Amino acid sequence: MTDLPMLPALPPEVFRAPPAVYAVGRNYCITLIPATRCVVWCRVGGNTYYDDFNGVFRSERLVHQVYVPADELEKAERYTVGYRCFAERLSDWNKPTAEGEVTVEFRPVKSEGPRFFLISDVHGRMESGIAAARAFGKMDFLIVNGDMHGNCVTCESLLTDHFIAAALTRGEIPAVFLRGNHDMRGPWPERVEECIPLDGGKTYFTFRLGPVWGVALDCGEIRADEHEKHGGVVCCHAMRLRETQWLRELAGRGAEEFDAPGVKYRLAVSHVDFTDVLPPPFDIEEELYGQWTGLLREYIRPDCLLFGHQHKNYVTLPGSPRDRFGQSAPAIVAGVPPKDDPIGFSGAGITLSGEFIDADYIDQTGRGLQRVRIPRPVY
Repeated sequence: MTDLPMLPALPPEVFRAPPAVYAVGRNYCITLIPATRCVVWCRVGGNTYYDDFNGVFRSERLVHQVYVPADELEKAERYTVGYRCFAERLSDWNKPTAEGEVTVEFRPVKSEGPRFFLISDVHGRMESGIAAARAFGKMDFLIVNGDMHGNCVTCESLLTDHFIAAALTRGEIPAVFLRGNHDMRGPWPERVEECIPLDGGKTYFTFRLGPVWGVALDCGEIRADEHEKHGGVVCCHAMRLRETQWLRELAGRGAEEFDAPGVKYRLAVSHVDFTDVLPPPFDIEEELYGQWTGLLREYIRPDCLLFGHQHKNYVTLPGSPRDRFGQSAPAIVAGVPPKDDPIGFSGAGITLSGEFIDADYIDQTGRGLQRVRIPRPVY
């Protein structure tokens, strides 16, 4: 994995890539990949926020994360990254080897017809995934929807998502991160917790980007916990039970979430397409996934569902043969690493408008594979 071209003022000896700014809850998580031992903080407006643990700077990190209030960053439209480097961390009298600050301009989502790219299942084809998304053109935000690598077999696997997000956004527009099922496999998945944006420790959350409100859901693994392939190292059913309760509570908070002033579009995003008809042993959690679909249909009423995982590009409509539980909105599925093309990849550029949702499927050469125009559902 190669390092990415830096922002002019971000020194490559300190950071390996530009920042990525992830929306999670009502915060943004400013994420940086260090090239050396350093501590990091961010200044937004007149306030300073730190990558710390209860007053102690973190320096031994795979990534640095600084959470800042979303409304402050959207108002300021810029943030300043501060860093201080150390050759070693001592008990006393630490001596910095370098320090500095870099200001990054930030463009919050303001468009009444926002454009974003849905990238999923790159599976290590980083350059191809980046090329496909860039071919879509100017975007207002990015959705990184899981399985950017094969499995979590090295620490570099954990960083693939951030390299892709950094290359496409340069920390200047927001992104949304979701965990995929391959993010749970290998010797490193438990380190994912320190590398990805979380909402109070949860990998499922809501997000707000201007007129766009979204709910990000995490299905975890795709087989039952007891399946022999997992070898006894996952407990996803308990997580899904907690997530179901959280989704029920979310359904009752419409006034501050999906029905809040200014919300024009609603998205529901998951790596795994839990509304689909799946063969054994993947046909799990019928009761819980049925509840998720019902809560989305009856309360949240999304304009579309966004999925990856299938390694196919297609759209399913409510009532179609693939509609397992009675989905209320079209499902856009995207993210194909073709088996017969080791460098191929395609994803979906999506444009929201008053009457329609346009999904443009694009490959790494910039070729448009298909455009699907979907009427927005009427509730």
